[in-house]
Amino acid sequence: MIQEIGPKEQKTVEKIAVCITAQSNSKRLIDRGAFLADLLDGDLHILHVQQGSSIFHTAGTPQLLEELFAYGSKKGGMIHFHCDENVARFLGDFTRQNGITRLILGQPPMQDLADRQALLDKLMAIVANVDPSVPLVIVPREEGQADITLRR
Repeated sequence: MIQEIGPKEQKTVEKIAVCITAQSNSKRLIDRGAFLADLLDGDLHILHVQQGSSIFHTAGTPQLLEELFAYGSKKGGMIHFHCDENVARFLGDFTRQNGITRLILGQPPMQDLADRQALLDKLMAIVANVDPSVPLVIVPREEGQADITLRR
């Protein structure tokens, strides 16, 4: 009989979190996260964080989120839904508490310069709150473009 002596090598499990919004194009983000989770033999987390205290401010949002969560479940994802006044801080807390190793975000539409500055401010708030060891993967809006990975 052979007995192993010494510390056992622990395999790090990849945990990919996909941040979705109440839009049908969030399916492409779920698909991208599912692809990465399969490729890396990791866990898939699908996360929606609504700013404020309720998802019921916009008609149709609960139904669309239900459809997205069903889609994500079929892809093997664990579904997380939260409301918080500070979305960036919540994302940082969520990644730390759940051992997330990659965070996937969709590239938002940028119609004009004011939109771009507001989106840049939101992205910088996320970067400031998420652990620097967790790469942020930005999936472009248009098919065929490469993902952008931010490593700090």
